[in-house]
Amino acid sequence: MNEGRSLAPAVTRALAILELLSAADEPQGISAIARSLGLPKSSVANLCGALADEHLVRAVPGGYALGSKLAQLGAAYLSSVDQVGLFLEACSRPGVSARETAQLAQLGTGLDVVYLARRDGTEPVRLASSPGRALPASCTATGKAMLAALPDEELAARLGAVDDLPRLTPHSITSRRALVREIDAVRAEGIAFDRQEVIEGVVCVAVAVPAPTGEAPMAASFTLLAPRADEATLARLSGDLRTIADRLAVGLGLASPAAGPLAGSGAA
Repeated sequence: MNEGRSLAPAVTRALAILELLSAADEPQGISAIARSLGLPKSSVANLCGALADEHLVRAVPGGYALGSKLAQLGAAYLSSVDQVGLFLEACSRPGVSARETAQLAQLGTGLDVVYLARRDGTEPVRLASSPGRALPASCTATGKAMLAALPDEELAARLGAVDDLPRLTPHSITSRRALVREIDAVRAEGIAFDRQEVIEGVVCVAVAVPAPTGEAPMAASFTLLAPRADEATLARLSGDLRTIADRLAVGLGLASPAAGPLAGSGAA
């Protein structure tokens, strides 16, 4: 946790606690939180008490977990994001595969991807992501698509001195050099892939989607089981994702419907 430049260290620490709890698979006690964040236990206890008073965390057996107020805040945020409604509408119209699960994500700070929306497909598939959850951009198709959409200067700033990247499966990209090579390939092809890098046996394909000026990049993806991810299927789904991106561009007023036909390959 870096609070060296923070004008409100207590707020920075409270946010760090919330982020730690969101990433944890089980409740975290005061001592565990203090060790993870390098904070005094007395400070952690005071902050958790204040967060609990506001229902941002809740005391449970074993420590603290996220509170109900966060769900309210998250729902209020998502309801205000036009892209979410446009994305779900774009996925429901003809010309987009209904078999695969579709997701919309936005690039967070650093090298994180935050998932905003999901349209479940008719083919069951295991997902590590869900609306509101963050995953490493280096492992995800959406993350690679969004990193590739950044200007060179911002990409370099985000990568910074990063060398080792998270390993979620044996297939995950773990070095900065390998990630840069993959980003170059995404820029050349316009398509990004997660080939079992987040969950073994699961493949994702993604494209960047339009975002209004000043907003973080966004991307849409399809997820499917690896045995179904042959090149023909991935090519068809890539076309469907371009259809979604085109529809979002029109809906956001970033493109005109008269500009040409929407890209796509038909529904599956």
